Amino acid sequence: MANDFSQDSNCKALWNFESGAVPFLADSKGTNTILHNYGVAEDTNNYKQGSCSAFFVKAESDRMLLQDTELDAGFPLRSDAEHTTFSFAFWIKLDVIDVVHNFLTKGSGGAVECVKVSVDSSNHIDLAVSADGSSYSHYVHASVLADDIWYHVVVTHNDADDAYRIRIWDDDAQDILGSDKTGNTVTPFLGDGNFILGYANTTTLDGNLDEFISFDDVLTVDEIDQISAGTYGGAPPSQTVLDYERKTRGVARGVCRGAG
Repeated sequence: MANDFSQDSNCKALWNFESGAVPFLADSKGTNTILHNYGVAEDTNNYKQGSCSAFFVKAESDRMLLQDTELDAGFPLRSDAEHTTFSFAFWIKLDVIDVVHNFLTKGSGGAVECVKVSVDSSNHIDLAVSADGSSYSHYVHASVLADDIWYHVVVTHNDADDAYRIRIWDDDAQDILGSDKTGNTVTPFLGDGNFILGYANTTTLDGNLDEFISFDDVLTVDEIDQISAGTYGGAPPSQTVLDYERKTRGVARGVCRGAG
């Protein structure tokens, strides 16, 4: 099954990283086609959806980016956005562990407010926010990631109360990894820097990235689990499907936001 975000107006970007010069870089939801690709290659042997993923090499500082002005109006964390509410969902697979991997950065350092999502040197997912681009507050998920395993990672933030969530699906164990990291951020963040995939402060992802999705609202736990299961969007699931998912995932999924 495949996710369908066509009816979700809160979905602002979808990079599937499918094979081909334009499809590999294209945003299939908005017009945020990646304009700057520095070394990131196609990987048609390792992927979580479609038939290809993006492969980053740390030693070569691979990365993709869009400048702030190149992002669609309404894209979360764009400098002229009215709020900092967002959800970012993506699949990752690490080639090596015990080193820092950066997946997402918004901001360019200096006197720029920033947000970063990375794996720290102890193999935890880390949401880091900064009001100046240099001093960060860190919100770290307690569970440890391993190499050569696909993980579905979702990070959300609600501008109304600064509530955040980090939720991780372990595709090897077929279960949620540990407990969600939740709380409230204490540092404001929103800046005019670049939107970067796979790189921050000279530190690059070493591994694969697939189906990166950006929303301008907060995904619910049910919606997050639908995305990782590949059942988001389209017609409501049958009762048989719902019963099966209750048993295997511990959650009941209903009709997704925005569907008919």
